[in-house]
Amino acid sequence: MTIVKFGAPVSGLRGTIGGVTYSANQAGPYAKLWSRGSNVRTPAQTANRASLAALAAHWRSIDPADRADWDTFAADPAQELTNALGETYYISGFLWWVKISRELISADRDPIESGWNVTKPAAPAILTLRLSEGAVSSQITYALGTFSPSYDCILYIALGQSIGATALPLKMTFLDAYQTPAGTALDISTAVAAVIGALHVGQKGFAHIFRQVTTGYRSAPTAIDTDVIA
Repeated sequence: MTIVKFGAPVSGLRGTIGGVTYSANQAGPYAKLWSRGSNVRTPAQTANRASLAALAAHWRSIDPADRADWDTFAADPAQELTNALGETYYISGFLWWVKISRELISADRDPIESGWNVTKPAAPAILTLRLSEGAVSSQITYALGTFSPSYDCILYIALGQSIGATALPLKMTFLDAYQTPAGTALDISTAVAAVIGALHVGQKGFAHIFRQVTTGYRSAPTAIDTDVIA
């Protein structure tokens, strides 16, 4: 891997050109030789590919007027996206429908075809995150009404192996989705045990928590971290 310093007229670069991949991490821009990754067919990857193929086929069966509505939605300035270099761009109505459908499926909800025009929700205000190695439950807390009755709670998590860690690990893992959780606390112990396994004092947990409209539009994440307790 080689570090890179950009000057005018190029201020940043992402992607692969001529066999060289350009990216950046916390230390700055870098370049490395591109190599083809292994095509490991895990059950999760196989299911993901099958889901994408099924959604593409489903899109073709949607009424043309509804597909046109998705294109109109996609072109609205409110749907502007930002890439890794901070540049804004738009995606097609088809890609938005796939994105929203996958977010609905992650919350055990069915994709929708028509009548969809929702404002992106605000990120949830999460008060605390607790991760426990022992009998004390792992949980998040939030104000009453943060999710119920209109929003699902979507959680991603990563685990650092030192309480001194301050940087978010590069890869967050989907933890679980909870449909319109009520009250002011959500026990996530079962999901943590299933996805992460045993926790230990000396580790640090990082979470991204989203608020997702029951029709699929997901907020920006609220990032929160905590040391694992006994």
